[in-house]
Amino acid sequence: MTKSAFQLHVITDGVKQSAELKSIVRQAVQGGADVIQLRYKSAPALDLFRLGEEIHPLILAEGGRLLINDRADVALALQAGGVHLAAKSLPISAARPLFPAAKWIGCSVHSVEEALAAQAQGATYITYGHIFATGSKPGLAPRGLAALQSVVDAVEIPVLAIGGITTDNIDDVLATGAAGIAVISAVMADGDPMRAAQALREKMDASLHRPRHALPGCE
Repeated sequence: MTKSAFQLHVITDGVKQSAELKSIVRQAVQGGADVIQLRYKSAPALDLFRLGEEIHPLILAEGGRLLINDRADVALALQAGGVHLAAKSLPISAARPLFPAAKWIGCSVHSVEEALAAQAQGATYITYGHIFATGSKPGLAPRGLAALQSVVDAVEIPVLAIGGITTDNIDDVLATGAAGIAVISAVMADGDPMRAAQALREKMDASLHRPRHALPGCE
């Protein structure tokens, strides 16, 4: 897998199942995704675990990392690379002692105050957005690049940008000092997930910008 100063995280869309999901995940990591975040909000723990069992070996084979969204118990059972938490998830301060230091704990935030709180509780990184208009957040105004810049400048941990990011605007995102991007439909909904991931990867690798704080392994 390509190593870069920036990271590309692909979040599953909560729709695709088993064989289709495995195919997309394989193509995404082969195309340059560093992390696959398994996100199925309505799935029972057993279903999430079984999906994780199927895709984890594919991700590891390409040198990537699997993160489980919300479910710290499933992340631990799978020996995944970590967990990604949100406002209604287990608090970071409660999850951090459960995971070895090498395991990541990410957190979705929507303000400088939330970003600082996540940092104080021990988050490895934070995801901030949505930066641009996106179909996954209909009717909600994007927060924009200036707000992203404020979050990046406020914390001493890596910040990933999410929401409406494409090859056309990715360099503007990286100019803020963000550590990379997280995407859903840009890869998951593309008919050629490998090509979609490669296109984002190539733009990131060609950028003259550098993260203010890089994710572990990208320093």
